[in-house]
Amino acid sequence: MPDLIATRDMRYATRALQAGDPFQASNQDARILIAIKKARAADASADPSAAAPTLDELRDKAAKLGITVSTRWGDKRLLEEIAKVASA
Repeated sequence: MPDLIATRDMRYATRALQAGDPFQASNQDARILIAIKKARAADASADPSAAAPTLDELRDKAAKLGITVSTRWGDKRLLEEIAKVASA
């Protein structure tokens, strides 16, 4: 039985679950709940703080470092520019 985490408020197996609540489901139910985005696998959410920064966070960081940011720059270019300034 896979461990899951509810992504939305829902009822499962007579329990009222809120978003973020861990629970276990049968293999078949787990596949269905993941497919309809009512749950996600517990191991896939190991550490959300280790996720890559968003584009807005990168733009804010670049602006704080004094980099003139073009709206056309993607995350790769922003990371390169931040690294250049950080190493200088």
